[in-house]
Amino acid sequence: MFKQVKHLRNLLRVAKGKKEPIIGPIKAVWEVLNICNARCRTCDRWKEKSDPTILSTGEGKNLIQQLAEAGALNLTFTGGEPLLRKDIYVLVACAKQHRLSTSLYSNGLLINARRARDLIDSGLDLISISLDGSTPALNDHLRGISGYFDLAMKGIESLKSLRNNGHPKIFIAVTITRQNVHDLENMAHLVKVSGLDGLSLQLALHAPKIMYCVEPDLAFQPGDGAALQAAIDRVMENYGHYLPMNRDYYRHFADYVEQPNALYEHLNTVGFATAVINPWGDVYPDPLETDSMGNIRQQTFKAIWFGERASAVRRRIASQEHPVSLFDSFISMNFAVERAAATTLSLHQIMKPIFNGAQHF
Repeated sequence: MFKQVKHLRNLLRVAKGKKEPIIGPIKAVWEVLNICNARCRTCDRWKEKSDPTILSTGEGKNLIQQLAEAGALNLTFTGGEPLLRKDIYVLVACAKQHRLSTSLYSNGLLINARRARDLIDSGLDLISISLDGSTPALNDHLRGISGYFDLAMKGIESLKSLRNNGHPKIFIAVTITRQNVHDLENMAHLVKVSGLDGLSLQLALHAPKIMYCVEPDLAFQPGDGAALQAAIDRVMENYGHYLPMNRDYYRHFADYVEQPNALYEHLNTVGFATAVINPWGDVYPDPLETDSMGNIRQQTFKAIWFGERASAVRRRIASQEHPVSLFDSFISMNFAVERAAATTLSLHQIMKPIFNGAQHF
């Protein structure tokens, strides 16, 4: 309870213009490895080679303990494809032992009955399976692997058949491009008929420095914003209860396409309430930042989080020198905190996720 109250104070302090946090991140995202077994047309991670110098199991456990001690509430495991790490179940279980809520993003290609059972036994709270189309033809075209859709759906069915009392929650995560925006309602319908728990919507972002590389025919262009927003609005209207983020997040998709700099007008909590740790232990405020706050092999997480390098990054963020993004796991928090700071009637928008494990804002 003490951590939750301190996080609430921290977020409200950020909304009032304070420049330094009083607690560690509410949400940490750990990219547990750099490789992937899909060939998505919105990401180049699949071109990476396996690297033995990524954080070991022991280093990962130490990181998890330090995140918990710093006050983190949620740890999200991502990659690359996290299930390519044989110790991923041990790491999730370690996070649960330290009372962190846990989420994991996977393409689902490796999930069979055994791995589904291992994930469930680890205590995982939520898994998001990446699908970009409601049909095999569309999804496999965008994800670059023939048979991807069928394998992922089989993985989802394995999880559904083995989970207990709806645990872990199962989400479908969609990366939105020009070639699947027409399919968003169908994706929401797939979530419904499959008996799943939610739908995450994320725009494809072009950021070559971090290997997010959208092929030209998939990228939204100025003038596409109205059609994109209309598609998002239809999903909100007809399937809104499957969407986990606050509604302000979903109302800014067109802005990101047509006038992304307008998002600078809004509060930015990255680096105050969120952190990303890459496979080698470098700490960043969010996925787009390329200036490291420090490395956990050289300093404790607390020393990094409250250190001068982190302060310098936060000053850049405050002066709008940070890249504009629309990551669902990060930017949604901005809008929730901004609204809560403006009216006490909206305070529940940040209280509920804080006290429910901070998986979604």
